[in-house]
Amino acid sequence: MKDTIGIKRVSLFSFVLLLLSSAVFADKQNISIINFYGDNGFRHASQQAGIKMIEAIAEKEHWNIISTDNPEVFNDRILATTQLIIFNNNCGNAGKIFSELEQLSIKKFIENGGAFAGIHCAGAIWNETPEFQQWYEALIGARMVAHPDVEKATMIIETKNHPATTSLPMYWQLTDEYHTFTSNPRAKVNVLISVDENSYKGNPKMMGDHPMVWCKEIGKTRVFFSALGHTEAIYADYNYKKMIEGGLKWAIKSNDCHNQIPVKNGLLVDLDANKGVFADDSERVIKWENQAPNATAHFFENRDSGRKLRGSGCPTLKRNVPAIKGHNTVVFQEQELINNDEDAFDQLITGKGYTFFCVIKPYKQKGKLKDVNSFFGDLKNDGMYEGLWGGFTDDNRAWSAPRNGITIGRWDANNPFLCNKKPLNENQYYLIMGKMEEGTDSVNVYLMINKWDEKKCVQKIKVNINANSSKLAVGQERDAVNHPGLESFDGEIARFLLYGKPLSKQEMKIMVKNLSKTYMIHSRFASSGSK
Repeated sequence: MKDTIGIKRVSLFSFVLLLLSSAVFADKQNISIINFYGDNGFRHASQQAGIKMIEAIAEKEHWNIISTDNPEVFNDRILATTQLIIFNNNCGNAGKIFSELEQLSIKKFIENGGAFAGIHCAGAIWNETPEFQQWYEALIGARMVAHPDVEKATMIIETKNHPATTSLPMYWQLTDEYHTFTSNPRAKVNVLISVDENSYKGNPKMMGDHPMVWCKEIGKTRVFFSALGHTEAIYADYNYKKMIEGGLKWAIKSNDCHNQIPVKNGLLVDLDANKGVFADDSERVIKWENQAPNATAHFFENRDSGRKLRGSGCPTLKRNVPAIKGHNTVVFQEQELINNDEDAFDQLITGKGYTFFCVIKPYKQKGKLKDVNSFFGDLKNDGMYEGLWGGFTDDNRAWSAPRNGITIGRWDANNPFLCNKKPLNENQYYLIMGKMEEGTDSVNVYLMINKWDEKKCVQKIKVNINANSSKLAVGQERDAVNHPGLESFDGEIARFLLYGKPLSKQEMKIMVKNLSKTYMIHSRFASSGSK
């Protein structure tokens, strides 16, 4: 639902009707925002582009939104059902915007934990009552006073692991206007992005330390502010839109609503290509941060050991993939990322069991070992080869094959080979999932594609309580020292989740529904029996 009010003044009665009509939706979606662009002074030519950008984000995230330039929206009744106020590029350099009652309602909303975001000229609201003016400037952390002409410059991403910045390149080239402030806000805020003042010529500047995007927390309130946003073109810039989107999600403590998983108990690994991906200027992935809460295995890192060309072991980040609703992926082409904790996952095959989910797209496989094109695993490099792993045959049939280390054969009674009969299409995204039941005797292991059906693709394995697996790798099935790239798959991974327990049937169904909706995975690919 989207309600856009384009006139300067409407009656309070109209707003009450809007509130009542929005309340049902807000209760259903739990997120309601006010996209406010009312001003008194300079009006940017880009203002409409900024309004539409916020409305597009709200539509994508299924948020209820009121877009308006009417300050009467700021009353206690409407704000009671609102989670976020956005001041969207609205200047107040010529006079007051808000009445004293409206100021009081805004202040009360923020002090009770409501979220706030300001864009560009929201830093130039100058003429409110003295008390509110002082409070507002303390809220956002700065007062804009001047700017040079529009120029191209280099943005420096200072805080990479924030929802607003995780998808940005480390050095971001941008053409915009670079506001200066009465004082440097750095001591009062968490600076996310600054501008390299050596990369543009104009004046005034901020003496070499020039924050442009930041955030702060005040009690239960989160504040996100971007001084960037002058030109019309910037609102069509993919990186800028993702930055604003991430900042809004952080402010309302959503942290990417679509990527929040409903089953968290037992989660050991959550590799999400939208978060925690450390990439260089060429989008080569250096490491991928585990997003699972309280994770002991923190980072999956590039390793060049055994490779002739340094950096050839780096996968690459692919941004904003339309086929999966604009989510990012990490592209592997015989590369791998390794977690360096040797013992973090040993318990998975010694009786505790496990469950994994992977949103993945296979390419044509080019691996050097027949039918071993692995997308994850912790198979030990020597001895009896115990561990869990999953991959693709050369013709892209998905497989999973835990090994208990009792016998050394690649596929036998102690090392079951669960393989889907139907090859997966190149360049199509799938949800691959597998599970090993808990127990110390013989237990079932499963492999499914897109749809969970425990009657298909299931075998038994004898549990070895003394098994000792190796380091967990993504993009390959083992520590990449022995065979770098030779056992790695070709394709993309958008999400990889690993639980240290077998999920119940109900939990599996909940997770399949959630991930399928998040990444637009269709269940029409029926899971077929094992080979």
